[in-house]
Amino acid sequence: MSVVTEALAALAKTHLSDATLSCDPDVRLMLTDLQHKFGDRLCAVLMYGSYLRGKRDTVLDFYVLLDEFADTLPGRWHSTANVLLPPNVYFLHIDRPATPPLQDNQVVAKYAVLTLSQFEQANRKDFHSYFWARFTQPSRLVYCRDEPVEEKVASAVAQAARTFISEVHPMMTNPFSSAELWEAGFELTYRCELRSEKADKLQTLYSNHSTYLDAVAKICLTKNPSGTFECLKNTSISAAKNRWRIRQTQGKCLSILRLIKAAGTFTDPLTYLLWKIHRHSGVYIEPTSRQKRYPLIFAWGLLWRLYRQGAFR
Repeated sequence: MSVVTEALAALAKTHLSDATLSCDPDVRLMLTDLQHKFGDRLCAVLMYGSYLRGKRDTVLDFYVLLDEFADTLPGRWHSTANVLLPPNVYFLHIDRPATPPLQDNQVVAKYAVLTLSQFEQANRKDFHSYFWARFTQPSRLVYCRDEPVEEKVASAVAQAARTFISEVHPMMTNPFSSAELWEAGFELTYRCELRSEKADKLQTLYSNHSTYLDAVAKICLTKNPSGTFECLKNTSISAAKNRWRIRQTQGKCLSILRLIKAAGTFTDPLTYLLWKIHRHSGVYIEPTSRQKRYPLIFAWGLLWRLYRQGAFR
C-alpha cells in the first residue's frame, strides 16, 4: 500500500465511524432486519445519502456488503443480474413499534447489494464513475462484522477518493481550490448518470462535508503556499475530455438498464422513481394505473415527458 493510499485509508476509517448514527432507532430497526435477512453472509452495511446531512423526511440509503450471494438473494437470476450489472437495489419498509400519535409509523429504505469483493474492485478498477463517485462522498459504516472487514471497506473508500481525484484533476486549470476541484468533479460524475438533483446540490455536497473533502485533496495533491492546488498533467486535456465523454454515453445506457432491472427487484418501482424525481427536481406527472402496473411496457412515454420538462439530465 502506498503512503498516499495508507493515509487516505486512515482518514476514511475515522470518517466512516459514527456510533451516534448506528444507534439511531430508525437505522437500528433497518439493521436488525438486514441482519436477519443475510445472517452470517453479512460483512458490512454502509449508509449514505441525504439522511447523513440531517434530512429525516427521506428514504434511508444503504449499501449491503456480503461474502457471497449464495442463498441470500430471492432467486438465481438476481445473483446473475448482480454479477452482470451491479448492484441490485431493493425496497424495505418496516412499521415502527409503539409509534406516537400523528407520527408516520413506517421507516422506508432502499438498499443496494454487492459482495465485499465487488465493492473493492469497483472502487479501484471501474472505468465508469458510478461507484467511486458515490463513495468519494461521505458515507458511514453503521454495521461491520469484524476489524479485517473494516480495514477492507476503509481501503476501498480510500481508493474511491484516489480514483476520483486522478480522473478529475486533468480537467482542472491550475491553480484551483479544493471547492473548485470537488464541485467540478461532482458535476462531471453527475453528467454520467440520469440525475434529477437541483443544480445547487453540487455546492451543498461540498459545503456539508468540506473538512473531510479538503483533507482528501490535501493528501492527494500538491498544495501551494497560497492554499490552492497544483497537479502534474500526466494525461492530456483532450484525452481526459474523451474519457468523460465516453463515461457520459456509457452512463446513460447503464442508468436505463439499471432502471429496467430495478423493475424486477423493487415493489412498485415507478411510484418510488417518481417520488424521488419530484423530491429532487420539483417536477411530477401522475402515472396511470396501467403505467404503475406495467412500467417496463407503458412508462417510457411518461419518463420522456419528465425528461423534456427538465426533471433529470
